[in-house]
Amino acid sequence: MRLLVYLSPLLLTACGIAFQAKPIPQQQNIDTIVEATPSADGFKTFVASQSPQTPWPIDTWDLDSLTLSALYFHPALKVAKSDYAVALAGITSAGLRPQVGLNGQLSHSNRANGDINPWSYGLQVDIPVITANKRQINIEIAQYQADIAKIMVSETAWMLRQQLSLDLILLAEQQAMQGSLARLQKAQETLLAAYQKRLDLGVAGKSDVLPIRLQHDQSAWQLQQLRLQIRQTEQKVLHDAGLTEQHNLPLNIAPIQLSQILKARFTQSQAYADAPTIQNTALTNRMDIQRGLAQYAKAESQLRLEMAKRYPDLSLNPGMIYEYGDKIWSLGIGTMLNLLNKSSDLWAHAEQVRQNEAVRFYALQHQVIQLSEQSYIKYRDSANLLVTLTREYEQQSHRKAQLENQWHQGLIDKTEYLQTEIQFYNAQQRLITQQANVMRALQEIENVMQKPIALSQRAPAFANQQQKAPAK
Repeated sequence: MRLLVYLSPLLLTACGIAFQAKPIPQQQNIDTIVEATPSADGFKTFVASQSPQTPWPIDTWDLDSLTLSALYFHPALKVAKSDYAVALAGITSAGLRPQVGLNGQLSHSNRANGDINPWSYGLQVDIPVITANKRQINIEIAQYQADIAKIMVSETAWMLRQQLSLDLILLAEQQAMQGSLARLQKAQETLLAAYQKRLDLGVAGKSDVLPIRLQHDQSAWQLQQLRLQIRQTEQKVLHDAGLTEQHNLPLNIAPIQLSQILKARFTQSQAYADAPTIQNTALTNRMDIQRGLAQYAKAESQLRLEMAKRYPDLSLNPGMIYEYGDKIWSLGIGTMLNLLNKSSDLWAHAEQVRQNEAVRFYALQHQVIQLSEQSYIKYRDSANLLVTLTREYEQQSHRKAQLENQWHQGLIDKTEYLQTEIQFYNAQQRLITQQANVMRALQEIENVMQKPIALSQRAPAFANQQQKAPAK
């Protein structure tokens, strides 16, 4: 009985930690989502730590400041960081040493053999011994998993930045198109009024007025649709920045001049001048390439672990027994024998997993090479068409200026000048659309290389890591 007295403190200590349920606070989550605002002190601290050069408060929002908002508020990054925290905890659990076992025994004799003491007490300790470096291999596997999770954090942050870039390009295109459409509609109104006056005087027919009226109505409808689309794009920018409208006024987004950005890109040496450069940068810089390498390294470690399992673990069992008056010391050695499975069966699956990761990495490289070629061709063709449309726009602008001068001098009729002005605005709209297409092509190259080149040269702060994976 004294043995139970000695073991009681150990048993009570092991049972001292009780499970506590923690329900999801649904309403609190809803309140946090709805009430998220860039004016919060937490976001101010985050901006100061991640981008000290950003002025506070943020009056006008550009790609960099919107990216900071997404990194702080967007739930996708919170999920990626949580996965990374789980992976870090896995490193700790993989490094834990096996538990030491403790076995007790209590027996009573009827003294049929004349035993001195009717009671028998036994105590045995089980000490596991891990062989073939399995514990260190498990730690390596957990570390590779943490590396994969950390890369996923960066990939998530990059995707948020890319989506905001596309939103800003679309918004700039819509705003520029809105200004051009408004001026076009005004010119069409003036032209329609001039032809209506001619119709009233009997010097023009209804067939002359009807096409102009149809064009005017079509432009008016396009302008109304464009206003709605701008509103929707502004809302999408807000949502992609991790915010909602309920407690946030419309963000004052800094206007983007597509023509100025493209002019600056065309006049400086570019890191995306040819497909091989894009390809080489992508194959060495992309995060999914790094993740694929980490996944392959993890598969190799898993194969090493399966091969190490050929060597069974041991268990040392020292013990002491008080058996009916006698004191007996003992030392046992235990192990598991793989008699039912061949050794090759233990790592055949792991070998197949490693081959699968190698095939996946090959497919990823193939995809990146194709994306590099496609993005460059798309950019090259879009840029060539932009050059053509720019020349057309310049010609229309020159012709518009000439006819405007002639009209003021009384050499031509006002309707002739207005028709030329309408042609000029049509050319301007085609140019705006193509400028946006070239910017999207540049953004696609940026996404292939995962290197900022288009709207911002500043490397984004992908994550505010509070924990780091242990060095291998």
